[in-house]
Amino acid sequence: MDTAAGVANRSAVRAALALAALGIVFGDIGTSPLYAFRQCFVSLLKISPTHENVLGIVSLIFWSLILIVFVRYIGMIMRVAHDGEGGILALLAFVLPPVKRGILPKATWLTFLVILGAGMLFGDGVITPAVSVLSSVEGLEVATPDARPFIVPIAIAILLGLFALQSRGTQRIGSIFGPVMLLWFGMIAILGLFGIARDPAVLWSIDPYHIVRFFAHHGFAGIAIFGAIVLCVSGVEALYADMSHFGRSPIAVAWTFVVFPALALNYAGQGAVVLADPRTLDNPFYRLTPPLVLYPVVVLATVATIIASQALISGVFTLTKQAISLGFVPRVRVIYTSIAHRGQIYVPFVNRLLAVICIGLVIGFHSSARLANAYGLAVAVTMVVTSIAYFEVVRGKLGWSVLATLCASVPFIVLEMLFVLGNLPKILEGGWIPLVVSGIVFMIASTWRTGRRRIAQSQVDQSQPVEDFLREVKGRLRVPLHGTAVFLTPDPEGVPFVLRHQLARTHSIDGRIVLLTLIPANDPYVPEPSRVEVESLSEGLFRVTARFGFMEKLDIHRVARDCAAWGLHIGGDDVTYYSADPQIVPMKCDLWHAWRRNLFVLLKRNARSVTDSLGIPADAHAKLGVEVPM
Repeated sequence: MDTAAGVANRSAVRAALALAALGIVFGDIGTSPLYAFRQCFVSLLKISPTHENVLGIVSLIFWSLILIVFVRYIGMIMRVAHDGEGGILALLAFVLPPVKRGILPKATWLTFLVILGAGMLFGDGVITPAVSVLSSVEGLEVATPDARPFIVPIAIAILLGLFALQSRGTQRIGSIFGPVMLLWFGMIAILGLFGIARDPAVLWSIDPYHIVRFFAHHGFAGIAIFGAIVLCVSGVEALYADMSHFGRSPIAVAWTFVVFPALALNYAGQGAVVLADPRTLDNPFYRLTPPLVLYPVVVLATVATIIASQALISGVFTLTKQAISLGFVPRVRVIYTSIAHRGQIYVPFVNRLLAVICIGLVIGFHSSARLANAYGLAVAVTMVVTSIAYFEVVRGKLGWSVLATLCASVPFIVLEMLFVLGNLPKILEGGWIPLVVSGIVFMIASTWRTGRRRIAQSQVDQSQPVEDFLREVKGRLRVPLHGTAVFLTPDPEGVPFVLRHQLARTHSIDGRIVLLTLIPANDPYVPEPSRVEVESLSEGLFRVTARFGFMEKLDIHRVARDCAAWGLHIGGDDVTYYSADPQIVPMKCDLWHAWRRNLFVLLKRNARSVTDSLGIPADAHAKLGVEVPM
């Protein structure tokens, strides 16, 4: 009975997560039928809605959904999740060398490539809410053309409400959005069946031979169609990044039994409507809708496209947390919104930044049609980068043979490169937006990582071997003074300059000295038993090494609790925490390096300190200045 009850309970939890995933993960890809099929005909090719072209495009959409989402992501890439965490930074963490003596490893070509891909995902996270909300509000024009002057103000109001809702957490948002999206997918599936009934010949599009005939007719220029086809799989990278919020299994269940069948039926239905009457190409989605239910469908479509932006917003939150812990961007406040699901987070600063940029795009572009040109390039580039990172992980980390790795990667990289090539003509018409965002993210990440390495190296150079320190203070560690001094140091081997500096200035020492080193792990989570190690260096002198994963919350209370299990008590009112306060000393250099140094100083000044992240009380914390030439 207990076993049966446990199975039933797990099934209920999985079903609840799958329902929530419909609202968080699949909003973007689930609302693509509103515009993607029509965009294929109004792209640069100006394709006419002939029988062969319609079947070819429906077949391209159908097989793109199968190969990219079903096979590539759910079937392959999401199986290489890093302890439940997804996204390209989680893949990079698989192959990053460990941090040694607090110094981040040097960036490789793969590191730079992944940073560019992560920047593209940030760019997509900026564009998606603006496009989704604008397209939803523009749907009101179908009901009444008099709504046109109010589109931008309504869109701004909706965006403000959407971003204000983020602090509630993805589980609560999903519980609201999930049932709405379930209704949406059921509706578009039914509409698709109505369309197929008008011309069942569209079902022949399942045969990929129609793709071959399409490109045989259009030649090399037909590659431009991929710039529109990519809209059908937009949001797939967010699906991978959001995996930590729900897990792979609920996402796979939702896709297999709800999302994919609904999308396939609706795209086929739109193709059938155009086959029956080419004039319906002006808006094939709404031409599927019977006139009696047009207004309810417009309302539901409006709500669904607003929800669509959630997938990228949640994905950007996850990506930001990973980037902070891996040392790519400065620390900002991260709020954990769920106890049961540890990957669900909310990042207030990023939320505000996305809100400002999205509203700026709405004001600047005024319509989703103008923003559509920026849509897709970010998704295509990120897919290519993810596939390259996946290649390196399965070959180097999982030990696949070269042949197996090539077979699992090259065909998909070729397909994804076609998506990139198809989007290149859009750069001057809006595609520059994700490129600019990616460039900014890349500059911040590379500058921050380089500066962090320089500071860590300087602190290591100023540290002292434990044996030398003990000789200098021989006998003084036995002085029975009350209190505990905890010195935060990135170097788990030597004695930090901060301790020697404090000793030289005060000529006194606490009864207990603890050298605390926080080591960022390349795993998302560290098991509690192996989180803390305590080493006694001498009487009254201890070294504590604490490890935190890149998706975990830093917490000094957890460290103190684990130290207590080793017999070392560092809690209480008599504890004082000391840390270095690096002061950048400018050195002569060229304009480029001076500009990057100034950027690093600006980032450092506005970054949240590690002591704040740890939750160390301000009245128990002392900073000692350390000069770092740069």
